[in-house]
Amino acid sequence: MHRTPNPIGWPVQTSDINFVHYSAMAVSIAIFVAALCWWQQAGISDSPQVRPQPVALTSVSTCSSLGEPTSSVEPIATIETAKTANGNEKKLPETISFNAHIRPIMSDTCFTCHGPDADENESSLRLDSFETAVEEGEAIVPGDAAASLVYEKLMDADDPMPPKKFRHQLSDFDKALFKKWIDQGAKYESHWAWSPLHRPETPKFTHANDTKQLGLIDAFIFAKLESEGLTFSPRADKATLLRRVSLDLIGLPPTPAELESFLNDDSLDAYEKVVERLLASPHYGERMASQWLDIVRFSDTVGFHGDQNQRVFPYRDYVIDSLNANKPFDQFTREQLAGDLLENPTDEQLIATGLIRLNMMTREGGAQPEEYLAKYSADRVR
Repeated sequence: MHRTPNPIGWPVQTSDINFVHYSAMAVSIAIFVAALCWWQQAGISDSPQVRPQPVALTSVSTCSSLGEPTSSVEPIATIETAKTANGNEKKLPETISFNAHIRPIMSDTCFTCHGPDADENESSLRLDSFETAVEEGEAIVPGDAAASLVYEKLMDADDPMPPKKFRHQLSDFDKALFKKWIDQGAKYESHWAWSPLHRPETPKFTHANDTKQLGLIDAFIFAKLESEGLTFSPRADKATLLRRVSLDLIGLPPTPAELESFLNDDSLDAYEKVVERLLASPHYGERMASQWLDIVRFSDTVGFHGDQNQRVFPYRDYVIDSLNANKPFDQFTREQLAGDLLENPTDEQLIATGLIRLNMMTREGGAQPEEYLAKYSADRVR
């Protein structure tokens, strides 16, 4: 594959690595990030803490089986409210979502022994998908928590799941969520990254301190606060608001002149005008770019041995300029992963591929190509 010469003139590595390899490595980073999300969702841990024994539906295990009903079932709080881990009474959501409410519980507890890791799952019971959960007899009976053996084990006072020695325990609120979820049909959801986007309904709430100032986003925030028995904090004074939004959007405090101008502006859209001014500032791109550059591990030195300078600053400027131009995210990522493979790539798109050169690299004359190829590959997915 012919590679368009790079206008920056970055040094060529000491191996015959072509762009196909770099693209593959970039894709591997994306795959690794997706795998990491799954890893965290699955709740897999390498810690030496106590692990529960897997539950088998067909045989008795050290944690007992999910077989015959037991008589030592703890009573649970009402279905409308239940106590959280800190002892506070909390109202249950109207609709229980697997991703929002149940998956985190399973990730902390169930998936350790009954999750997707075949090496750790010593039983036939898997709870990470609807098919594997419901096909195990009466493990989960959609629409009927009382008939579901998994829920029965959650409520078993003598031999509960997870075991009493396990590092994570369920509160009454967690158990109530489980019960309501099963009673509502035990609907599983795919990982959020693979789920289609949908526009949620604007939540309703009973009261607010100042309903005239509430926008759509505020409605979601206030509804959540209300469900937790909280309200908005008192409105901050204008000087505090200006300082907060300035530090958030451009990373710099307001100047005395900007503060005086804002304090003297009594119009209803005074705050909105400040936000628009800050978004139009070149410092906005610099502030937002710092977070992106941290994630992609931007550095202007090579990292090995003498840690010589690496003239990769054009990539930094590309990120800043893209944010200031409000470039669409799909275009932003496409240019960085394969900008030189686009039709008639511009200098800007070629510079964007600097992402692929942000790993550590050596300029040592005696470096062994195969050795550093392995180091580069490992560094890209570390």
